Amino acid sequence: MPLASKPTGMPAGSFPLRAQPVAEDVFLADRSDLAALRGALAEGDSSLRVRSVLALFAASLIAAMPAHAFAQEVDDSVSVRDRPRDEYDPLGVRFGGFTLHASVGVQAAHNSNVYASETNEQDDMIFTVSPRARLQSNWSRHALSFEGGGAVDRYSDNDDEDAETYFVGALGRLDIGSDTQLSGAARFAREVESRTNPDALLFGEPVEYDRRELSASLQHTFNRVRLRGTIANAAYDYHDASGVDQDFRDMEENRFTGRAEVELTPRIGWIFEASADERDYDNTPGLNSEGMTYLTGVSVNLTDLMRGEITLGQFERDYDSGLDVEGTAINANLEWYVTRLTTLSFFAGQRGEETGAFVAVPYTETNYGARVDHELRRNLILTAGVSFGDRDYEIIDRDDEFFSADAGVDYIMNRRVAFNLRYRHEQLESNGVNRYRDFDQDVISAGVSLRL
Repeated sequence: MPLASKPTGMPAGSFPLRAQPVAEDVFLADRSDLAALRGALAEGDSSLRVRSVLALFAASLIAAMPAHAFAQEVDDSVSVRDRPRDEYDPLGVRFGGFTLHASVGVQAAHNSNVYASETNEQDDMIFTVSPRARLQSNWSRHALSFEGGGAVDRYSDNDDEDAETYFVGALGRLDIGSDTQLSGAARFAREVESRTNPDALLFGEPVEYDRRELSASLQHTFNRVRLRGTIANAAYDYHDASGVDQDFRDMEENRFTGRAEVELTPRIGWIFEASADERDYDNTPGLNSEGMTYLTGVSVNLTDLMRGEITLGQFERDYDSGLDVEGTAINANLEWYVTRLTTLSFFAGQRGEETGAFVAVPYTETNYGARVDHELRRNLILTAGVSFGDRDYEIIDRDDEFFSADAGVDYIMNRRVAFNLRYRHEQLESNGVNRYRDFDQDVISAGVSLRL
């Protein structure tokens, strides 16, 4: 749960920028998901023009909605997913100044291509049990949260894919006056590398690894300016798999990020962000590198119509081996509240990365897509999304194009029980030296969550 909630509407003259959970968002991304940079691209050169055109389109969609939709009492300025549902949200258990929230999920899924291979595809049924708990403070000032959970996966036929993962973490925020916050976060996780990862093994047992994250963030707001600095450290320790030594992939990353947000108008803000990082591989010096990223752009806060930010810039990464990669950096996201019951989310991102191989192979990864969430009933949510992307490698003959699409429904029966149904399609087309990595995968799952 975020330590700082998203604003639910801002009067004229208030700070227009999207609320930043200063403790929860400072963790470094998972190495297997570094490409999933969230963002969006928007058009228009003034908030008035954007609002008038989109409002006209939104009004036409509202007119087409079922009559029952208008009877629901909803918050106009938050997405369908983030909206509180007082009659369905679990209450948890109070312990003095803390509230304990806990849940246990049970899921059954059918995977059409377990090993994400081009030939000899093997399908299987996977059963997952995933407990989770969070102890959250209820204080009027400051915040503290402890969280833990895990998942146990069991395959019907391919039992070599069975896995157990878990995580524990803590988040804290110290309010120093009304304008300054000091935040910290710590997390440890045991995870399993997905077979769809571009660096994943195509044979043997899945690769397990430990991930440790530490971070600290200081934020200060004065007049129309908000400043934030974040220091973060992440370490990855890969375990041997099927007799294959994975120590060459062990890595530690240190990152510093500075961010400035300036209110230009009550609805438009300017953003500048710069980050520097250093990656050290314990047993593969050629992969050691230093990187810089510069981003600038705008934030939009059109209250009940649109909210998000769009940033563009430059990234650079220099390797000890003498290789380097640079290009355009993109990090943007946008939520459009088409109607009170429908939210469209757009994202796009681009950054430099490297393969986890014995020699550094840098590449530029681009990812973009959209998602729609619709509240058919107060306790019935429909969702669908699509994502495209590619990896353009610098020094080898390889180019990956990937695509994914998903659709699902969530039914919240009451405060204690919620059901979900999902379908996901994922595919990869790889040209050049990695031609054998082409695959298609379809996963259908159904689950139930029991909540405290």
